[in-house]
Amino acid sequence: MKLDDRLKQLNEFPENEALKKSIYHNIHKKPVKRRNPLKTFREIGIMAAICFIGLFLLFTSDNLNNQAASGEIAKITSYENNGEKGFRGRTSTLFVGVENVTTDEMVTLFENISELPAVVAPPKSDVHYDIVVLYKNGEQRKFELAWNYLYDVTNDAYYPGYEQYPSAILSDLENAHDRQQFPAIFIALGVLLMNLAASSYYSRRQIEQPKKIRGLGIAITIYLIFVALMGYYYFMIGPFYKPLLLLLLFGYGFSMWWLIKNEVTNLNMLKVEKYKILFIVLLFLIWIIMA
Repeated sequence: MKLDDRLKQLNEFPENEALKKSIYHNIHKKPVKRRNPLKTFREIGIMAAICFIGLFLLFTSDNLNNQAASGEIAKITSYENNGEKGFRGRTSTLFVGVENVTTDEMVTLFENISELPAVVAPPKSDVHYDIVVLYKNGEQRKFELAWNYLYDVTNDAYYPGYEQYPSAILSDLENAHDRQQFPAIFIALGVLLMNLAASSYYSRRQIEQPKKIRGLGIAITIYLIFVALMGYYYFMIGPFYKPLLLLLLFGYGFSMWWLIKNEVTNLNMLKVEKYKILFIVLLFLIWIIMA
């Protein structure tokens, strides 16, 4: 039987008034389920907590007491400065680009720094290593090491560069910084390919995407501002603190999913958008861990 004929046949059935009254009574008797406002405040509170924890980690990560040197070195960290402005070395390897180079040769060099002959300030090199030497009593000293000079930033003194030291000094620095890393360009390519694949999937399945998701544009704008501020910080001040980047990354994933799941009703689209968010988070997570 054709569908139109079946519908005509169903329309000829008498109406069941008892069933209609029962349905009407159940609808009006059941209380309307309202959205719990506490849930919204809880989600906002989670985002605020992420931001405050990130700020706390940022401002307390490198807090050390500056005391008299004992000569015993606890840690040596290095940052490869390729002409960026300012001193970028940090004491913690939780910063992007900062590596631990506490080898025997490096420890011997900086334990005997007072025995090196002082030299007149030579021309500054664009490519050098920003080194932080942390002593066991809490003191820290900053150095710039290039081929033609070793500059004691803390005491404003110059010594011969690594071309006059044993080759192991330069080898240790190069080995620390030449480890395999995840190129940032892969993130842009991955996001582009992911969006093309999602668009192709929606087109083949004839899934109509929502014209507008409330709050999504504002959230993306806020994160683009964050990216711009982080870029300014990196180029003008120094490398990023990895735990802060992780908090911002997971905050991005949480906020994007929260906005999309409240507006999208198509289950297939929800699945695709969830995978897109997870893919972006995973790409950035790999970059942060390997940076």
